[in-house]
Amino acid sequence: MHILIIEPASSGHHFIYLEKIVTHHLKLGHQVTLCTPQCLHEHILIKKMLSATLSSLNVIDLSDKDYQQKLKVKRSDIVREFYIRNVFKKTYQNANNRKPVDYVFLPYVDYCLYAIGLLGSPFGKTQWSGICMRPSFHHQNYGVITPRPKLSKLKQQLFLKLLSIKTLDKLFTIDEILVRFINDKHPLLNKSIEYTPDPAELIGAHTYQSARIKLCIPEKAVVILVYGAIDERKGIRALIKALNSSSVADDVHLLLVGRQSEAVKAFLSTESSKLLIQKRYHELNDFVTDEDQQMVFAASDIVWLGYRNHFTMSGVLVLAAVSEKPIIGCSQGLIGWYTQEKKLGICIDIENHTSVCNSINDLRNEIKSEKIKISKKPFEKHNWEDFLNSIKPNEAS
Repeated sequence: MHILIIEPASSGHHFIYLEKIVTHHLKLGHQVTLCTPQCLHEHILIKKMLSATLSSLNVIDLSDKDYQQKLKVKRSDIVREFYIRNVFKKTYQNANNRKPVDYVFLPYVDYCLYAIGLLGSPFGKTQWSGICMRPSFHHQNYGVITPRPKLSKLKQQLFLKLLSIKTLDKLFTIDEILVRFINDKHPLLNKSIEYTPDPAELIGAHTYQSARIKLCIPEKAVVILVYGAIDERKGIRALIKALNSSSVADDVHLLLVGRQSEAVKAFLSTESSKLLIQKRYHELNDFVTDEDQQMVFAASDIVWLGYRNHFTMSGVLVLAAVSEKPIIGCSQGLIGWYTQEKKLGICIDIENHTSVCNSINDLRNEIKSEKIKISKKPFEKHNWEDFLNSIKPNEAS
């Protein structure tokens, strides 16, 4: 089977998912054409895949050469979706002309989810599937604290229309509430959607002690980990302000792991000086390997998820739960819902300085007294093997 996989971005979780998905399809014996913008062809993970797979993997450029620049232009979400759907259509036609495509997989359907719902599949009669992560029109029905999205009713109708597309093999989602909504409200469409638990695995052998030694962190420090793409949305300002405050215990350290945006770098250059002087600030400002990931979670005591305006699922939340580390999380969105529903830690008002300080001190005291216990049992299915087996193509369709 010849499978076309389209991924136009490299930020956040995108390329981690991409590497796992491409490698899995290759191991199943399929020929894979991976389509990304030219500027991403030198990405470390693409080079890794090409060196390991030889002729089974072909990497091509998106058909629209101006893709990256056009996406920088301010435009409404729906106009952007129409544009991306058209890019995907041209990309499919280009790949299909080279070699007939049997199946299309989109690691991130959300680029043009509603445009596909309105206009239909951009892949002709070819069977396709993909993963969606961002729909939120259903959240308020299940107690998730989130603003109702613009055009909520229209988005719901377009989503249902997408599930009715005949060439859709399956739409996968990491949001279990979305599947619950379809089962409750539109059961005739439930065969078209499937919940695939957001995969998170920690691969490595570091212990708490060995990780601390490697990172030069005192064994008795209480470490708060901020992990992933470090930008303004991660609530860094609120966290640094709290750690600089005299009301927070001075044995609480910050471990910042992931590539920092320019705005965050500028902020940290001045605001982290007190923590640096006190040797309470530690960072890995780079691409993180699997071993690094396991190491930083092993070294940490608390995981920070006090994000701003983040209403969808978080892979960092799953990694925290799998490593049995308590969360300080925003009260909104799926982070807030999971933190409360699964008893993963404390929800805070990110705009309330006292709330942030109190949450840090409360968890610090529980950790010191060894009273806190996070169960990873609800997240046992959040592994790559189960995830990848669930998304393999239905070759019989």
